[in-house]
Parts: sequence; structure tokens; C-alpha cells
Amino acid sequence: MENKLDSISQFLKLGKFEYRLYDLGRKLTLLPNDLFQRVEDQSALYPYPFQQKAWLALLFWSEDDNTEPTIWFLQFPIDELGYLKLASRDAFMQELFVHVGNNLQAQQTGQEMQDSLKESAFAFKPRQDRLAIFHAFATVELKQQPSHYYAPTQAYLAGKLGYEQWQFLGLQGIADMIARLHLDNNESLLCDALPQLPITPLISFAENLEHTVVGTTLSLALKQRLAQALEAPEVDALLIAALIRALSSSKEETTRQQMLKQVLPLDAAKEIEVIAAIAGRAWQDITQEERLPHFIQTLAHQQQAAFNVILVDLMGIPDKRELVLKVLRSPQRTPLLSKRIGGFFAEFS
Repeated sequence: MENKLDSISQFLKLGKFEYRLYDLGRKLTLLPNDLFQRVEDQSALYPYPFQQKAWLALLFWSEDDNTEPTIWFLQFPIDELGYLKLASRDAFMQELFVHVGNNLQAQQTGQEMQDSLKESAFAFKPRQDRLAIFHAFATVELKQQPSHYYAPTQAYLAGKLGYEQWQFLGLQGIADMIARLHLDNNESLLCDALPQLPITPLISFAENLEHTVVGTTLSLALKQRLAQALEAPEVDALLIAALIRALSSSKEETTRQQMLKQVLPLDAAKEIEVIAAIAGRAWQDITQEERLPHFIQTLAHQQQAAFNVILVDLMGIPDKRELVLKVLRSPQRTPLLSKRIGGFFAEFS
């Protein structure tokens, strides 16, 4: 291997690894290898920044041996233009170079080699739900068997155990099923069960659905549960947010548009869990020029700190900064929005 590793992509290619890169910031999203190389070359913006960072899950393995694949979870800052901050990436590469050298020395002296960079300043530990869904998709990618929670989850959705008997469900089993939604009749099982699921398992299934493509029939079932939740005497913000997250991955653009038109005018949209779900998961729809003013007007009902955080996050999405600024400069705004905009510029000017 060369004495200098210029990029993560170069390290993986020089090592002759098979690898997959995923973004873990907003949703679990596969990053094509060539796209990530262009991100590192700064010929492309980072596509899915979240909280001004790139949250990466790197899965790599060698086809030449039978060792377990290696997994790294890495986070790097993104600048205000949307590019990866190369100084941080380069600092990580220095760590990696030392790590590789130490492993080569260990191999030569018969000592145990280390297969991760857990102590790196750029490493992070994902939440349990993100770990579960990542591992579920990784086993699909590697053609491995799902966890032992998978079969009981299927039996539960088939109604064999009673829908109230959800306490035994494992988070990994739900994630495994969502990662295999296109296999084993799973999508049909979930569609049939969805109208009858109690709130707690419904939230778990819905939150995991944000990581996959939701088909037409399943989208319809989710829309019906969302309508019920919005019409309930008391607002269940966590349930509404979970259903929004699931529907944000619907392959039907009309369904996603209808969801936003339905939710944004309601008092439910003023709940922080709901507005954060819309901003974090439905960003591709709300940042379209015709919908963004309505969203920001609704966002103004949040406290100043939450307004600022969500607005900064949206401005970090590639090609959205000027659209957001255009809305902020528009004279067509409520007194409340004008107040929030004043607070925003006071903090960031």
C-alpha cells in the first residue's frame, strides 16, 4: 500500500475491498461509491447533510478471505456551501494511516490486530434503532440470514399471536422485516395488519418504513391511519410524526403532497415532533419552491431555538440555501414569522 492515503475511497480501492457506504443522517440511504468519491474530490456536494454533518456507515469486506465484514460509523462536518470539510477528512486519514501501520506491525509480531477505529474523534455510535435498521440492510446486502426475531415478527403481523401481544417483539426483528419488505410476502402482511396494530408497535413499524420505498397499497393503509390519528380527540404527536416519516418514503409523489397539505394547516403541525419529522424526512417535498413558504410559516410557531436549528439544517441541503433565503426575504410573511426571522438573523449575523 502506498505511504499516503489521500481519501477514504482510495484506501478502500487500494485494499481491494468490496464496500457499501450509507448515509445515516436523515434516513438510511445508500451512497453510490462513485458519488462518495466525487464528494471527497469536492466535485460534488454531500447529498444528505443533517445538522451540518455527514453521518456515514461504512461496510467493507474482502472477497479473498472469510473474515467478518468491518463496520465503521463516521461523522464529518459539512461547510455552509454543502461540501465535505476536507481538513476533518484528512485528519481521519492520518488516524487511519497510523492504524494501518500498527496493524501491519502487529501482524508481523504475532500480536492481535485491531479491526476498527472506535476511539477516533470522527467515530460515533448510532442510536439503537439506527443500528438495527443498518444491520438489517447489511445482512440483505451480504446475503446473510436475518436475526432470530424475524420469524416471530412475521407471525405477529399474520395475527397468529394476537395484535395485543406485541411486548415480545424485538427491534431487530421489525428492522429485518422492513429491510425485506419485498420478500416473504412481508409487504402484504404489514398492509393487512396495519389497521389493527396498537399504537406502540405501529410507531415502531412506521419509523422503520422511512428507510425503504413504500408502495402504493401500503401508502394507502398508512394514509388511513394518519387520518384517524389527526381526527382523534387528543393529538398523539409521536404517532403522527411516525406516520409522516413512513409516508415520506412513499413512491407516490401525490400521496406525499397530500400528506403535507393535510397536516401543515393543522394544530398538530405545531407540535415539535411533527414539524421535526416533516423537516427531517420530507425535506425533498417541503423544499420545493411552491411549498417552502407554507412550511416556514408553520415552522414559525416553534420556539426561536427550534426554528433556528431546523432552518439552518434545511439551508445545508444542496441547492436549498437560496430558496430558504428567498422565503425569509419575502414581504409576504406574518408578524410571528417576521419575529422569528429577526431572531434567526440576530443569532447568525
